[in-house]
Amino acid sequence: MLVDAHVHCAELRDLDTYIRGGRLVLVCVADDPQSSDEVVRASTQHAVIEPCIGLHPWQAHEYGIRDVVNLLDRHVGSSKVKCLGEVGLDKKFRPGTFKRQLKLFELFVDYAREYDLVLNLHAADAWVEVFELIYKRGVDRAYFHWYTGSIELLHQIESVGYYIGANPAWQIQQRHRNILEEVSLENVLTESDAPYNYRGLLMTPSLVELTVKYLADIRKLSVTDVEERVYSNFRKLFSKR
Repeated sequence: MLVDAHVHCAELRDLDTYIRGGRLVLVCVADDPQSSDEVVRASTQHAVIEPCIGLHPWQAHEYGIRDVVNLLDRHVGSSKVKCLGEVGLDKKFRPGTFKRQLKLFELFVDYAREYDLVLNLHAADAWVEVFELIYKRGVDRAYFHWYTGSIELLHQIESVGYYIGANPAWQIQQRHRNILEEVSLENVLTESDAPYNYRGLLMTPSLVELTVKYLADIRKLSVTDVEERVYSNFRKLFSKR
């Protein structure tokens, strides 16, 4: 099985195509309460969907603590919801709302710790802040989507058993390629971030297969070996302790 560990299913017009394919696990992240409800509903109809509920840091200015608490209380405890995402901090694109982002993100972190949930993380230019916060608060399961932080922090992420995302952006982003050459295969998952358009590259779940091949090529491994390792990583991350 292939794994797309970070995809915005509520925004995908051709979601059914990937569901029918049957060879792809879709970790569907949400941006707000509405998309959170949508992916949870979709997961009850399709076994290949792993739903995440969350509030994207870009949306922090539109919601308050009560909104986040209501969202969490509505879904946390459901057997289908094992993941909070897309959540985190963004100092690159939304530095002006950082304090508000932090206040809301702390709620997600506390729920993740208390209920043993996965955090599917956005941390643009806030990699260190996000890592230190979740580690100090005792979060066991975390996934850093489209990681482009330092190599030094990457090794810290690996050492505590967190995971990073291998994104199709490696095709045009040297910084991400450097990360994928360095990361241990035991700490990586593949993702698309579909339907995001990055510098003309339209992200789709179908690009996950290309990323698996790239990871295999740079390690001189078979595609099957890498596919199986990534799927094993996914199972380990999402298995309740």
